[in-house]
Amino acid sequence: MKLRNIFLLSLLLTIGFTGLSHAHSVAIAVTASTNDDIITHTVAKGETVYSIAAAYHTTVNQIYKLNPKAEQGIRSGDKLLILKVKTVTGYSNHTIDAKETLYSVSRMYKISESDLKDANPGLSENTFNIGRTIKIPVYNGMAATVSANTRSAEYKVKKGETLYSIGKANNVSVEALMNANPVVRESGLREGMSLIIPGNIQANTSNIATIQNIDRTETTPYATKGETVRVGILLPFTDNGGSIQKDKLAEYYEGFLLAVKDLKNKGLNAEIYTFDTGPEKNTKRIESLMETNEMKGLHLIIGGVSKQQIDILTKFSKKTGIKYVVPFGTPSEINSDPLLFQMTTSHSSLYPEAISAFAKRFGNYNIVFVSESGSNNDKTDFTNELKKRLTKENIKFKNLSGGSDLTESMKGVLSSSGKNILIPTSSSEATLRRITSAANLITDSSITLFGYPEWQTYSNQLANLHKFNAYIYSIFFLDEQQNAVQDFSKQFKQWYNKNMINSFPKWGYLGYDTGLYFLTALRQNGSSFENNISRIKVPTLQSSIYFVQTGTNGGYINNGLYFIQYKDNSSIEKIDIIN
Repeated sequence: MKLRNIFLLSLLLTIGFTGLSHAHSVAIAVTASTNDDIITHTVAKGETVYSIAAAYHTTVNQIYKLNPKAEQGIRSGDKLLILKVKTVTGYSNHTIDAKETLYSVSRMYKISESDLKDANPGLSENTFNIGRTIKIPVYNGMAATVSANTRSAEYKVKKGETLYSIGKANNVSVEALMNANPVVRESGLREGMSLIIPGNIQANTSNIATIQNIDRTETTPYATKGETVRVGILLPFTDNGGSIQKDKLAEYYEGFLLAVKDLKNKGLNAEIYTFDTGPEKNTKRIESLMETNEMKGLHLIIGGVSKQQIDILTKFSKKTGIKYVVPFGTPSEINSDPLLFQMTTSHSSLYPEAISAFAKRFGNYNIVFVSESGSNNDKTDFTNELKKRLTKENIKFKNLSGGSDLTESMKGVLSSSGKNILIPTSSSEATLRRITSAANLITDSSITLFGYPEWQTYSNQLANLHKFNAYIYSIFFLDEQQNAVQDFSKQFKQWYNKNMINSFPKWGYLGYDTGLYFLTALRQNGSSFENNISRIKVPTLQSSIYFVQTGTNGGYINNGLYFIQYKDNSSIEKIDIIN
């Protein structure tokens, strides 16, 4: 994987990108410099430009101004020029309120948690008690107090600000800001907009996910429609022995970045934070990531591969209220946690949807199940369930056990006047080849084939699939003749100087479709996108996406499913099946 190209793309998108590295707390190594206003920082392993900027009370852009090469990525041992560390010139006081945390107070005053702890010896999450008064350090004579006026005030939105940051800076909740400024709910937050800051309003939990039976100790970051959204990607990018090849994970991420690029052109404002979680079964690194400010400030998490990683991220999501997308696996709490989104689903779990769609579309056909001699019959679980559904709906079907002469056996069950549809009990290419060979010898009957996701990988059978107007069901399908697919493939080659891995499904498209869906959801709806989830539609390239909630308080599972028709005019129709 060419990391340079990944860095270049993410920087051109002007998003907050932390690189494929592990973000954690580190000691700051400072050496003297000849310039009294500048110091030199030696980059430690795992540091990011974001974490270094926070440690020195500066900005990422300021670091880039002094160190232009840093925009292409930083590595352990690099030397960075940093504006001189601010000095404490005084203190203000803050009385801890309900629901406040070390993190939320540090964000309120635009300082770090370490600053608070240094100013208040012995202060920790365990001693951060409601009613306690703590000192807030003031740097270089700049006031750090936050006032709660008894009357409303007017505030002009600055570039890069969000309702969350404005609310914290003015000690009001996101919901209070939206109630005082109804236009924000309709059109979102914009630079230069004048807001009314309501006075003397206590922070409430309306901008914190109010999930039943969840013990939440962190304030949930909240983005409204049009605000800058912060998304974290957490994958084991450097795990050589993982269940998913690291090259495929890198390709998934590269595809995701191309979705960010496309949506940025449509008005998306996003910061993407990327973390290497370390080996799948060793959770030490991912556990330490949960303590970073970058993670606690996200609006959405995407990642985790192994059960161990998914469980840790689920726990973090439940604690913080941050929504969590599981891209590959199945979270154990999907039926009881409304913050979870399961992106991929097994084909077998979608049998009911496929069977229902089949009955509606082909109920008037002469339906024939073919158990061909020598077949492995690996799809009998599907065909048995389909037979039950057809029987329940009084739809007739026939069973064919092909012998040595499959063509003659077919002639005995096919209708010469109506439409026939053949359904093998095996998905193997050998079975498909024998059935099409036999069907090619029959000229007096209309024959359609119905089959399985595996068929799309049998390139040698493509002509026969078109000849017999074959249908397959699948959660993934890539039509490589589609203009949008070809455009993406060209972009991928242009940005990363390589072709995508030849696999099913293709990982670059998986990343793109995931990014396209969830970033669109955040851009159009803000953090509460699940309230409009049935209306979120995006032009995916490979994945069918249709999220359904599992019960009243459960998570959301992608029940998207395609019927793919190989038409006899050599075209392909991809049909979204939504029940």
